[in-house]
Amino acid sequence: MATGYVGPALARTLAGRGYDLVLQGAAGDDSMVGVERSFETQVPVLEALGAAVETVTDVDLRTAEGNRAVVQAALDRFGRLDSACFVTGVIIVGKFLDMSSEHWDQIKRNNLDMVFHALQATLPPMVDAGAGQVVVFTSATGGRPDPMTSIYGGTRAGANGIVRAVGLEHARDGVQVNAVGTNFMDFPGFIKASGADDPERRKRIESQTPMRRLGTMDELANVTAVLLDGTNRFQTGQFFDFSGGWGA
Repeated sequence: MATGYVGPALARTLAGRGYDLVLQGAAGDDSMVGVERSFETQVPVLEALGAAVETVTDVDLRTAEGNRAVVQAALDRFGRLDSACFVTGVIIVGKFLDMSSEHWDQIKRNNLDMVFHALQATLPPMVDAGAGQVVVFTSATGGRPDPMTSIYGGTRAGANGIVRAVGLEHARDGVQVNAVGTNFMDFPGFIKASGADDPERRKRIESQTPMRRLGTMDELANVTAVLLDGTNRFQTGQFFDFSGGWGA
């Protein structure tokens, strides 16, 4: 999603490196009006950096149809798809026995289905072209079991496994597929889920990372861009932890 998480920072970073962009906003979200305003704010900035920009706001990336629509928008506008980046998942934490069937269904759909459908839609044009770069955002909890994150971390671990295997499967096709797993990031989803909106609790949370702080979206965008901008074509099938050393 280009209107939340690392999306705006990454879009600016890639526009500054000469990329044209297709930006997707979440369909069916109560904040859709806000998404449209966000695009209205983002697009002029990106165009001023030299990027041609296509926006897609009427699709659901939890479905096969939604992902195919975004890929088709890129092909229709630009004639090719060089790179793709997907922000996937929903954060649900708590004691395992407090998790309901509804929680399980929701987390599977957002943390696993989104990854499956994204890769299924994105890979064919890249394989046909013999080149491409894909980054899927997962979570550092998928690389380190942690109490209170059983179904969240478990599905993230599954997503990491899918991404890594697909990357190795298509290495000979010239297509790179990698996962970036984050934790302790300064964005509303993490702040709300962890209770870090309370200053004292935030201090305790930050103390859990070796770097004693939360990561920024600009830092994450710069790391991710290296896996997308064509300057690094010798890494695939990897899970990159971005959590201030917590997941090391």
